Parts: sequence; C-alpha cells; structure tokens
Amino acid sequence: MSSALSGLRVIDISGTVATSYCAKLFTDYGAEVINLEPGEGFQTRRLHPFLEHTSEADKSAMHAYLSTNKLSLNREQLSHSKLTSLIKSADLILDDGTETELTSYSRNVRASISWYGRTGEYADFTGSDAQCFALNGMLRSIGRVEGPPLIPTGYQAQIVGGLSAFIGAMVHVLAAELGNRQELVELETSIFEACLCFTDVGAVSSHNTNIEVPRLGINRFPPTYPLGIFPCRDGWIGLTVLTPSQWDAFCKILEIDEYADVELFQTAVGRLQSIDILEPIIMEKLLEHSAEELFYRGQENAVPLARVPTMEELFGVDQFVHRHAFAQASLPDNRKLQVPTVPFRLYATPPSFGGTVASLGAHTGEFANV
Repeated sequence: MSSALSGLRVIDISGTVATSYCAKLFTDYGAEVINLEPGEGFQTRRLHPFLEHTSEADKSAMHAYLSTNKLSLNREQLSHSKLTSLIKSADLILDDGTETELTSYSRNVRASISWYGRTGEYADFTGSDAQCFALNGMLRSIGRVEGPPLIPTGYQAQIVGGLSAFIGAMVHVLAAELGNRQELVELETSIFEACLCFTDVGAVSSHNTNIEVPRLGINRFPPTYPLGIFPCRDGWIGLTVLTPSQWDAFCKILEIDEYADVELFQTAVGRLQSIDILEPIIMEKLLEHSAEELFYRGQENAVPLARVPTMEELFGVDQFVHRHAFAQASLPDNRKLQVPTVPFRLYATPPSFGGTVASLGAHTGEFANV
C-alpha cells in the first residue's frame, strides 16, 4: 500500500520543535523528510527530557519523538554544490524564518515558522512557549486568586505552530498537484498567532464590553460550575457540567438528587454563584467513587467526566491503545521509546506508527556520493 505523501521531499534546515513537528506529520504519511543538520546537530537534540546511558547527540527523548523515520545529514560534510542541488530538489523547505544562504535556494514551497512572524515590531524578538501563552491572554484566568497565573510546561505552543504550518504547506502542495502554482511560494507561520486559539473567551469579549473578567481561582471557570479537576477516591477526575440535563444526571451519579431540582442550581451561572454551598457536597461525594467508575457512569449519562491518568497509566488507556495513539521509536542504540503518533488518520493510506531514529549524520554518505 502506497503512503499518502510518498514521492514528496521535505527538508528541515532549522530543527526547531515547530519545524520538526511539522516535518514529522509529513514523514508519518510517507514523505521523504531530511534533517539537514549542522555539525553539532539540531537544537532538538539538546532538549529535555534526556535518556540515560546514551550518546550526547542521541540523548533527547523529545528529539526521538520528533524524528522517527527521518534522514539525518550533516550539512558540514556536504559540498556547496551538493547542498545547493539538494535544497533545489525539495518540494518543501522548513525553516525558522531566518534568511540564510540555504533558504535562498528554495524553488518550490518555503514554510517559515517563527515566534512572531517575519513582519512587525516583534519579528526579530526571541520567544518561548511560556511567553506566547502569557502574551495571548490564556493565563489570565488560570491559578489561585491570590497567586500568580499558572504556566503550562512543555512545548505546546511550538507544536501548535508546527501543526498550523503543516496545514498551510499542504494547501500549497495540493495546489502544485492540481497545477495551480508555478513559482516559489513563501508561507509563514507565527507561533504566537497560532496559539491565539487558546486565548480565553472572556478575555476577548472584555475588549468589546470593557468588563474585566477576574481570575476566580482553582476550578473556577465562568460561566459554569463544576468545571475543573477534583480529587476522587483513587486519584483525580475532570468534571464538565454545562446543561440542566447534565446537572440532573451528575446529581444522580453522586446520589445527591435533592440538589438537581433546586431552581438556582439549574443554571450554570446559578451554580457558579453557589460554589460555597455546592463544592463541599460535591467534593465529599466524589471521594466515595473511583475515577474509572465516574468516567463510565458519566458517559452512560452523557456527562463528560474524565479520568486523569498518571504518565504510566496513560499508555494503557483503552481508547489510545485501540487507535495506536502511542508507538515505539527505535533509538540508534536499539532501545525502544514510546512516543505519540499523528493526531489524524487517513484510512486508505494510514500513517506509519513509530519507526527508527537516525543518529546525527547517519545518511550523509548516501547523498554526498550521489
């Protein structure tokens, strides 16, 4: 069975989390993806978390996740003419928005993924995931009232930027296949703007109403209650109760039927205004039930309750197992690492699940001698 993107050549010349994730989506659907790395390797090779007892260049689990089935070339071991012809042969070049000699050789589609885009006052600013979430207003409603906003850890902003760039790049790849594009196309993605999808709705609406929505604290998210993560008998459970019918079903699950018909509690705003009454009751009842029981009883009653698994439990979540949400990455030393797979499926041409991770420059010889 052929892959959806077989025959497509993608070259990543920057090796950021964003360009690497964008390239990962291409390679998982069959494109030939080349990491054109500097002598010290891409920066993703130096990102936490680190694996023990492995070489310096291969120790990053994050790099392994982003790099299955990609080719690794050490650009410093290629002649200038080889580099030039290689870049010109690519259907898609991925970079971080910096103008370099390599980017000037692009002939088809060039997709730049930078923190703030290639224009505007912030164009040359240094960015980070935390900075994006702070600037886009998402953090304003997260955290205790008396404390600072909570900042998520990890590389979520760059992943979203990479996914956004993949969508844009695929539009142009498709346009080329349809004969609707003749010259070089330059596509740019701002990670900051891609993350505006996370911006709190209240923060956006306050621009029009001039009403500042205050941070209400942990598990306090207008316009409803209960909404958040609460302790249960054996861990944590995520609660989302929006409609009157969901409230009625939730009360039955917790065996607090007497609160289901209280008029004030029938509305989301009414429950939010009655937290001091409802929260002690809900929290006491949740401790009588396991996360597994609450999850399935919620589904039986159309109430979205969610188990909060530990990282160890995450790999065994039944839905993830069924959909192959995790797969094995084979490291250069033959060790195996569980990594997430692509978030979408083409059933006629399914993606590859897992694969091998190349050591730095492993495929240079194949191209140097061509």
